[in-house]
Amino acid sequence: MKFKNSIKLSLAAALLSLGACTSDFYEKNTNPDEATDEMLGWDNLRTGSAFMQLAQNVIPTFQIVGGEEYGSANFQVIQDLAGNIFAGYTGATKSSFRANNLYDILAAEWHNAMHDDAFQRAMGPWAQLDALREESPEAVALADVLKVAVMHRVTDTYGPIAYLSIGNSGIQQEYDSQEVIYNRFFEELDAAITLLTDFCEKNPQSTILANYDPIYKGNVRAWVKFANTLRLRLAMRVYYADPELSKTQAEAAINNSVGLMTDASDIAQFAKPATATQWEYPLYMIQYSFNGGDSRIGATIESYMNGYEDPRREAYFTKNSRGEYRGVRNGINITADYVLSDLLSSVNCTNNDAIVWMKPAEAWFLRAEYELHFGSKTAAGEYYNKGIECSFSTEGVSGVEIYMADNKKTQADYQDMVVSSNSASALSDITIAWDDAADEETMLERIITQKYLAIFPDGQEAWSEFRRTGYPKIFPNVVNNQAGLISTSRQIRRLNFPSTEYATNAAAVQNAIVTLNGESSNPTGDNGGTTLWWDKKN
Repeated sequence: MKFKNSIKLSLAAALLSLGACTSDFYEKNTNPDEATDEMLGWDNLRTGSAFMQLAQNVIPTFQIVGGEEYGSANFQVIQDLAGNIFAGYTGATKSSFRANNLYDILAAEWHNAMHDDAFQRAMGPWAQLDALREESPEAVALADVLKVAVMHRVTDTYGPIAYLSIGNSGIQQEYDSQEVIYNRFFEELDAAITLLTDFCEKNPQSTILANYDPIYKGNVRAWVKFANTLRLRLAMRVYYADPELSKTQAEAAINNSVGLMTDASDIAQFAKPATATQWEYPLYMIQYSFNGGDSRIGATIESYMNGYEDPRREAYFTKNSRGEYRGVRNGINITADYVLSDLLSSVNCTNNDAIVWMKPAEAWFLRAEYELHFGSKTAAGEYYNKGIECSFSTEGVSGVEIYMADNKKTQADYQDMVVSSNSASALSDITIAWDDAADEETMLERIITQKYLAIFPDGQEAWSEFRRTGYPKIFPNVVNNQAGLISTSRQIRRLNFPSTEYATNAAAVQNAIVTLNGESSNPTGDNGGTTLWWDKKN
């Protein structure tokens, strides 16, 4: 891997450096009806700096501030070589990437990274904030939202993890079932949202940790919208495992007085801090700086967007030397011709881009699915169209009315530009225009397919949705080196528990394997074919 994997930042160093930035880090509010700095009792060192450290590890970032290195350089192994590849958002073009590309998932560095980065880099700062719960409850509530934002990605990768024990001393912690973890997520989000909603109502102009918040600059209402949308995401995640829980939690998110994310201004993204002297946008580094491109755009997303003649292609991708958008398929035997080819497209980005956590269009598609399962099919269609409109607006792309009305175009066949035998016929015949007369499964495929196109480049979320719903239809691996354990047609469902945990927490891992298989619909042990608790549909 080309990211600086040697970077090891202690929490203490991060806190000291960030805490020294300024002693007057949030604006004074003189309104007698609103909370004052003194009432809140926040301390720069203990809150702002720890919050920043936590935020920059929701999705790994790397930066240099004041000569010091912050964050993780593991985006490539955590995001691009896992979710992005498995979802068909990107395709590997470096032959050494067998671990992800061919399902050789025992490569330690790769399958350890999601787990180890979260616990070592994110949960330490959260524990620092957790200790301040009584004196800084609103700041800690924000931290709790980030905790769920981090850790749902981890459990959605492995299944059982040691979650309820976070903050306890010792490295040997028992794992919790994913069902228990999700119920705790909902409890934590409910408490945080309730507290922050109350804060918004009583202090409508106040901000929290504004100078240490790279996402919303301390805007509490924006954070509540994000938290509600995250709650709705997780509520729909559990639909096939626990429909009643799904309904209850979705309604709580939808009915909150502050509401959900609705338009481009609500986007959750980690932008380059003004104090950063160096910043790496990981997809730029991967697609342009490393070896002439360690990955390119994926065959699956290319085939859908080419088939739909999607106007967002220009915002998402570069054109190849022929003026076309062309990608790389999963699970191919990579030759040097792939990385050298000028016939392949890359992600359209710069090294100064922000790292997107959640796009507002996702909220509309989540509402569409909620209505599909629990409400009105007509309302589902209305929210579906709003999701497309929001995506086009967020990307700054025109032509949405023509796009939404198209009931003819479908996914295109995939043509491999380097090795023709890796080409593939289209898997789906789903069209764009909403049809109230369609059956529920067709409606679901339509919603999830457009959601897939809208949330790019968050491959981790796209992979989770594919596992949960079966959509969009993703081209299977050409080569599957674990075909006896991982079904080529159903594709990879999880990563193995980290080898670091086998080495330091072996007894708990063995118990976790029993737990994993006990709540799985396909219990095959600690391998990529075993389904997670919420993965019940397919």
